[in-house]
Amino acid sequence: MTGEPTQPAPPNWLSEQNLVLSCEAARLYGEGGFPGDAGLLARLSGRIARHTRVLDTVFPGCPARDPGVPRLHGGGAAFRGAQAARFAEKFSAVPPTLLLESCDIRLSGNALYTLEDGHLEILFETVRPQERHVTPGPRPDPEQDDETIGADGLTFLLNSGGSFNYGHWLIDDLPRLRALAPLRARYPGQPVTVALVAYVPHVDAARARSVALFLGDPRDVTVRFLDRTKTYHFARLHHATPCGLPNDRKSPDALRFLREKIRRRTRMPRLWQRLRRLGRPPERRLFIDRQPDRGRALVAREGVMTLLARHGFTVIDPETLSPRQQAIRFAQAEVVVGIAGAGMANTVFCRPGTPVIHLVPEGWEDPFYWEIAVACGLAYHAVFGPRVVSEKPDFLRDFRVDPADLAEALEESGLRPDPPRARPWNP
Repeated sequence: MTGEPTQPAPPNWLSEQNLVLSCEAARLYGEGGFPGDAGLLARLSGRIARHTRVLDTVFPGCPARDPGVPRLHGGGAAFRGAQAARFAEKFSAVPPTLLLESCDIRLSGNALYTLEDGHLEILFETVRPQERHVTPGPRPDPEQDDETIGADGLTFLLNSGGSFNYGHWLIDDLPRLRALAPLRARYPGQPVTVALVAYVPHVDAARARSVALFLGDPRDVTVRFLDRTKTYHFARLHHATPCGLPNDRKSPDALRFLREKIRRRTRMPRLWQRLRRLGRPPERRLFIDRQPDRGRALVAREGVMTLLARHGFTVIDPETLSPRQQAIRFAQAEVVVGIAGAGMANTVFCRPGTPVIHLVPEGWEDPFYWEIAVACGLAYHAVFGPRVVSEKPDFLRDFRVDPADLAEALEESGLRPDPPRARPWNP
């Protein structure tokens, strides 16, 4: 479930002179995990946002760690070998996620700005270098705001450069709702508005539903979408630093917390579904399909689908399911095979040890799903296949997968074809 908007060009006015850190460099990056070079961190270390303070730690930092060795299949030997080496590299440290309180601050586009002596400064953690192609939007006018939001109640901003994509929203944004617990403890009895930057209606609706799923539909929490083309001025705003590095490194504490939180929220619905399906096939082997108009579709797929049918797989398209239904299906799965895309981010809800097999175009180097698997203890496999020549960008080109390569991954995962089911007795 994507929905990428038209991307603005990086702002030509943005420079190091506009940037400030959200708090002391040692508190965020003392153990590593700065999303830039050491020289930039040294130059920013003395530039701290004056109107922002740390209230609590949402997730601790994670030291550098060894991820293990992925299981890769198909594709050219050279690419597969390079990808294996890339995935086996030591994971860098991830900084902690901190709950922040900012006063007299502005949101424009997807970035936060503070005004110092008439000069606009921008919080570095909202415009990290790797995300500047999607943030920020228009630079705010310090003399004129589209709307001022006062200090009544609590406003918690939940956003990132990838919020328009449901997969990145799920992994990079949703876990930070954990910050509401210490926020409520500090300000008991106050209603909370969770503010989200709006993008695409169907993705925004899913994001709002996932917030309700995470929080359990509390009556004192309201979700409000903000227009990314406008500037909002907040007398007081609460927000959290990212729970991972751009594009790849994720906080394992954040992902495990999200998994356990949502699995608890869906325990009773999962039990009810099992009771309803008594006497019928369990549908716990899932093939995660992808709509062709999204790009990166699996073509010449007859052999793959026949193989999966022999192994008893059920085809689902997460885009047709609510966030709750997606979480339930993945939480119940005994094995997941799927096309690389936002829907496969739901593997975060699988039980530890679950085999997860990604079907991926050769040339795809993104370790996003490998990160999820390592953090959640999943048995990760990737099956590569050649891209189809087209006018689409490389990352959206359709691709093929050799059924023999997928069969190898299924066998390594311990799966065998389902035995023929006996027909119902009919005297």
